[in-house]
Amino acid sequence: MGRPGENIHKRKDGRWEARVVIGTPVDGKTKYKSFYSRNYQDVRTKKKEFLLTLNGLSTPAVGTMQAGIGTACVTAPDTMSASSLPAAPLSPEAYAQAALQSTMQSLSESPDQAIPFSDVARQWLTYKKLSLKESSYAFYSIMIEKHLLPNFGEVAVSDIESEQINTFLSTQKASGHAKNGGPLADKTLSEIKSILIRILRHAKSLHYISEVPDSAPVAVKKKATSVFTEQEMILIENKAREEDTAFAVGILLTAYSGIRIGELCALKWEDFDWANGTFHISKTISRINDVDGESDAKTHLVIGSPKTDCSNRTIPIPESVQKYFKDHAGDPSHYVLTGKDKFMEPRVYRARYARFLKRAGVKHHTFHTLRHTYATNCVEQGVNVKALSEILGHSDVSITLARYVHPSMELKKAQVNKLKTFANR
Repeated sequence: MGRPGENIHKRKDGRWEARVVIGTPVDGKTKYKSFYSRNYQDVRTKKKEFLLTLNGLSTPAVGTMQAGIGTACVTAPDTMSASSLPAAPLSPEAYAQAALQSTMQSLSESPDQAIPFSDVARQWLTYKKLSLKESSYAFYSIMIEKHLLPNFGEVAVSDIESEQINTFLSTQKASGHAKNGGPLADKTLSEIKSILIRILRHAKSLHYISEVPDSAPVAVKKKATSVFTEQEMILIENKAREEDTAFAVGILLTAYSGIRIGELCALKWEDFDWANGTFHISKTISRINDVDGESDAKTHLVIGSPKTDCSNRTIPIPESVQKYFKDHAGDPSHYVLTGKDKFMEPRVYRARYARFLKRAGVKHHTFHTLRHTYATNCVEQGVNVKALSEILGHSDVSITLARYVHPSMELKKAQVNKLKTFANR
């Protein structure tokens, strides 16, 4: 099976087929250019070279191209005229945008044609790629390829009705897990439905359909989030100070700032402003699925901007621990977690963190629990919630309150003990 988003699949005759959309429906079917090979890498190379040829970025003569085994004819997309695309060579992103706009314009002029959901989904994905972070694009691609296309791919987008969507949601909830065929998590189901509705809204905006069908709501149960107790945090801090390593510094920095693991892994000492007692978050490290087939690996690491614009932020360091971190600061160009010019990726740090908790004699909790604990501790100490929201990198105070703030029973008791009896007021 080809990777999600590549549009490459293995045929029943054993050959690999790669397809590229080159024209719009004139007879009810989208026009494709297909490439064939007994070898997956060969057919992927043919497809890439074909796209480069269309874009004026490769050297084969106009009309033909040599790609691996055999010769493939180059047919310009029917929807691209001299007026719709610039004459000068385009970047891959600009080419995708121009081709998509031309295709959408042509299709919108023929609303009565049966346009497959798969075409609309890939149009929408191509359009969104221009503005999405790479990790978000990879997630959308996988959800579409694994869940939506197998169920709606060849169905005309105009034929999709409420009953089909509700049946799909019900089936996915019961047995939609891609790996084991078991139940699908409510949160994942909600995200899949959200993508489906956004694709259908895209179809409506292009006049492929008149209305987006209604569908049943997906209830997402909030998971009970945990925090470390005060005694557990004492054990964690004492063990981190005892081991006194760059790794341990990361544990304490998270405990006193609430940063995410990807942000921690990307942090360098040059990001600290000791004069003001702050540090700045501008990068994050994440491992994402390789949906475009740019390498032979299934995943790759990306150092990019934080989760949201609000996550690009400056965080104050508590005065009580400023000296500790300043004393451990190294070369400005080095990463905090390694003390070297090479970073540590999140999954490696998580594994080391799990072993650290065992050494500290603390029951295992996810690394994110340190973030939960920091937020809860701040609220219990009277930190302004709006200020806390900005420190955590949230776009809205309600997110901070709903997801991260979990008052302890001691705090609850202290609050209700302020109440006086009605008779003694």
